[in-house]
Amino acid sequence: MWTYVLFNIKSNLKRKENLILVVLFIICEIALLFILNTRSFTESPYQTSLGISIASVSQKNDPKLYQEFMDEVNLIRQTIDKGEQDGKEKNWKSYCEYKVKVSVLEAQWYMVTSNMPNDSYFEHTDVLEELRKEYGLPDLSQYEKLIVQKSNDINLYFCSMQQARYFDYLLKHDLTPITYSYVDASSVSLQIARYILPVVLPLLVGLLLFQQRERRAKTEKTILTISGVKKKYVRWNLISDVLFVLLVVFLPILVYMIVLVPFKGVSNLIYPVLYYKPGFTGFHYWDTQGLDHIELVASGLTNMSVNQFTTPGMELMPLWQCTLFVAFGLVLSTIFYVLLITVLSKLMKNKYLSLLVFLVVLGLCSLASPLGNMQKINTFNPMSYRDFGMNLLGTSYFGYFAGIVIIGLYSVILYLVSKWCAKKVRV
Repeated sequence: MWTYVLFNIKSNLKRKENLILVVLFIICEIALLFILNTRSFTESPYQTSLGISIASVSQKNDPKLYQEFMDEVNLIRQTIDKGEQDGKEKNWKSYCEYKVKVSVLEAQWYMVTSNMPNDSYFEHTDVLEELRKEYGLPDLSQYEKLIVQKSNDINLYFCSMQQARYFDYLLKHDLTPITYSYVDASSVSLQIARYILPVVLPLLVGLLLFQQRERRAKTEKTILTISGVKKKYVRWNLISDVLFVLLVVFLPILVYMIVLVPFKGVSNLIYPVLYYKPGFTGFHYWDTQGLDHIELVASGLTNMSVNQFTTPGMELMPLWQCTLFVAFGLVLSTIFYVLLITVLSKLMKNKYLSLLVFLVVLGLCSLASPLGNMQKINTFNPMSYRDFGMNLLGTSYFGYFAGIVIIGLYSVILYLVSKWCAKKVRV
């Protein structure tokens, strides 16, 4: 079997048309990496503090306590001013420490000013309390009696809570804050996976494989007459085609990683990214009711929602682990695309027609489900999962787990259809 698989891969690599496509693909990747690297110098790796609002506080309830509170607020403001200056001067250790302190205080204040029950709506309060004690921060809950009107808005708590944990992780692992477009040996695969592959991967599969039918016609007529080989033939072709595409996609990424190692190292393999846990472990969607827009704040390589209920579901994951999960999704997507073009090429005599139908079907599915789409019917749209990075990191309405299940089911169905085609459809 492997002799046949290797033969197919080598013959594909030798075709001039395929070599041209591979070169164009690599040029696009290099251009993207250059653009992202340039952009990363203009992006800010630090976020402006959300602040502590005193609009709901009145000194009438206790003037002395109110003065103590205002003294604390002034100290916090001074900490913010110094912290922002540390960020501008790239004193990252001091900056991360400042962000932890301010984020813990902000999260605590949003708890105090909210009328939501703590045990039902707030997460990681034990972690925040540990951080408050560890960094010697005041307990703002003592000023609760000054509040004259509490709020139902708890979204800012979630954002501050996540930032406190995020920057504490950076501080304790001696990591420097990075920007959303940052490129190094650790992040290059994720950047390519979310900026290029959602569009280029199906195009690559279609263009690299659409001529296979003519080239394999004579071979198939012979092989399919051999007893015991016919049942395995579909599997052999699938393996060779998938490995060929994966080689084209992942080999350049591996080269980029090796080339970038001497410049920036691989310390960021443990860099924290925020992923959407409910969408990672089951069929779970964003709660978007009542939202006219989604406000995102960049936290390193992640865009975190400020004004909606995905935020409490966000958890920290090291970058190397995130990369593996995204890569697994890409492999599954590749299998799906290869099976789809294979089935279409079997059912249609004209190879150009099969390619056209392949691109039109995927294009219409993409238009029906833009990456910010919120219609649950698109759970079954395979192109809702063309960017597994977004599905995993919580910036797509559809979760990672749903994508793995749906794309996996479609792949199984297409594989069974391709086996039927091998038996019933004439070459």
